[in-house]
Amino acid sequence: MKPEITTSKKDLLKLSFDNIDQGFMTVVKDKLLEDKATEIAGFKVTHPDTGKLLFTLRTKGKDAKSVWNAALAALSKDVKVFETEIKKIK
Repeated sequence: MKPEITTSKKDLLKLSFDNIDQGFMTVVKDKLLEDKATEIAGFKVTHPDTGKLLFTLRTKGKDAKSVWNAALAALSKDVKVFETEIKKIK
């Protein structure tokens, strides 16, 4: 699942993933779109048989890698809160 950076500019980040779950990437995209610095966040699958996914993030001038990392950090916190709440149900 290690991403390959295909384009990296201050306000643009393009990543390529092999064999990654589209549902997970939708969650990442949605988290990125919550950030007001995000102009575009989305992905496409090049071909269903290859499983290769291309993700594009464009920001409104903010460092795209920082926006990407902040979204992943926020998702990590969300998962921990979810885990805590689920454990309370037992």
